[in-house]
Amino acid sequence: MPTVTETAEPKLAGPGGGGPRDLWPDHPGGGGGGDDHGDSRHPTGDAGLFAMRFVLLSITTLFITIGLVYFERSRSGYNWQHIHVPALLWVSTSLILASSWTLEVARVFLERKNSYRYARWLELTLLIGVAFLASQLFALRELVMQGIYLRHNPHSSLFYVVTGAHGVHLLGGMVALCYLLFRASMRPESVLLDYRRQRTRAAASALYWHFLAALWLALFVTLLLWP
Repeated sequence: MPTVTETAEPKLAGPGGGGPRDLWPDHPGGGGGGDDHGDSRHPTGDAGLFAMRFVLLSITTLFITIGLVYFERSRSGYNWQHIHVPALLWVSTSLILASSWTLEVARVFLERKNSYRYARWLELTLLIGVAFLASQLFALRELVMQGIYLRHNPHSSLFYVVTGAHGVHLLGGMVALCYLLFRASMRPESVLLDYRRQRTRAAASALYWHFLAALWLALFVTLLLWP
């Protein structure tokens, strides 16, 4: 009596060609390797981080220029009146430092290839970023209620200029985080299938975000101590 031989269910080859492979990046499968090649460098990622460093250098130059202009203006003494820093700025400073921590937690979960927790911590970072900008706006409102406006005196205009410029740059960082969150939430498989690129994007965004956090801390101390 003839026997029936079971036929093994075929598997699809991995995106890098060769034999079958799992969707999990840590298991490239048989035959040809996947897209990841150990610790080999990724030219696109290197270019992205280099471009980000150039952007940060430009931002640093901008704020140093603003600081030098107002330093020279303060030495003249004409119509220079010290203003008290609104108490809400202490809150906003705590918020942006907390957002740097939550972003690093998100990157830890990205390294563990946990798309769900990665997305949730990105979401928390964005919410804290929104709270930071809101606290900045309420601080400006507090100055307005005291009758201190942009053209009230050079010290008050310094406050408006540096906080406004920093807020605009932070919005750019929030756009980048929104893109990362969209990829992680709406297309979680892309985090696994294109892991190297996602990690590079997260590293560049984190570098920008941490730079803005450190920049704000420096600006806050300057506004607090500038006579």
